[in-house]
Amino acid sequence: MTDYSLAAGTFVMVAACLSAAGCSSPGNVSEQNTEAGDTASSASATSPTVIDACALLSADDVSALLGAPIEGRSTSTDPAMPACLWENPDNYESIAIEIGNPGSAVNNTLAPPEPGFPDVGTPGPDGMRFLVPGQVEFAAGGRNNMVQVAVLSMSGDEANAAAVDLARKIGPQIPR
Repeated sequence: MTDYSLAAGTFVMVAACLSAAGCSSPGNVSEQNTEAGDTASSASATSPTVIDACALLSADDVSALLGAPIEGRSTSTDPAMPACLWENPDNYESIAIEIGNPGSAVNNTLAPPEPGFPDVGTPGPDGMRFLVPGQVEFAAGGRNNMVQVAVLSMSGDEANAAAVDLARKIGPQIPR
């Protein structure tokens, strides 16, 4: 493999990871109220809505998957793109959510891969995209969002189903 090929491959992987994460970081967020067709630039002219990523899942949702009541902790320093992690300290199983950048899912649709870049996911239900087993990317509130379920006792299909279930619960709570 040439140095150029190695560098290009590394760039593709980094770009894919950033895209999958919605280039977000966790915490409370100021989200812009946008209409379905609005872009990120027009969103800045509207009033912000605060999103607490850790409040998007109930204690029952978390304990059902992690086997214990676990408190979520913010993992973002960017209030526009909140995230939360629930991690069981006994076994390191976890649930993570990241709320993407406002305007990153125009018309509540995930963007296709950039031209020349490979598709980093597998199509899922309702316009979602599986990135790895247990991790699903989904559009809601005009944002590209992600939820990951990392539970060792689950098969890939079970983790995918759990992630989709959580995404369906989280999505309607993300304001436009």
